[in-house]
Amino acid sequence: MKPLKILILFLFVFAVFFYSCKKDTSLPANTKSDSSSTNNSQPLMLQLVNAARAKGCTCGTTLMPPVGALKWNDTLAQVALAHSMDMLTNNYFSHTGLDGSSPGDRITAAGYIWTSYGENIAEGYPDEQSVMNAWLQSEGHCMNIMDAGFREMGSGKDGTYWTQDFGSR
Repeated sequence: MKPLKILILFLFVFAVFFYSCKKDTSLPANTKSDSSSTNNSQPLMLQLVNAARAKGCTCGTTLMPPVGALKWNDTLAQVALAHSMDMLTNNYFSHTGLDGSSPGDRITAAGYIWTSYGENIAEGYPDEQSVMNAWLQSEGHCMNIMDAGFREMGSGKDGTYWTQDFGSR
């Protein structure tokens, strides 16, 4: 029963920590640009995350030292895109899906067996650089990006809804 209490506590803290991410939605939609890349083998979002991780940064008041690069994971990317699409289609903004699913539930349902996970969401940003800038200015989102425990990530965008999913297995 103790692991269940820990999971519930983690999910509660996670939900409280990341609840206030909503931004202006008046920007025009640019569907699924997250797959664009300046390097043929890596999506731009992964490049931006790994650049931040390589330099280190300050998340709120916490100095985060440089950490290792993440690897792209197609399963996490599919989960992230599906969540962005669901939020756009159903006009809501939350880490909790309309079916009550948590990020961990969605990641598990896709077949990714995780030991840890995290999720960043945002709405209203036109491109990867602008949403990354916003996430790095938000302590909780920044901490996810800089979490040395994460090994993989995927991201997805639909309209101006963005989701990043992080994981380790």
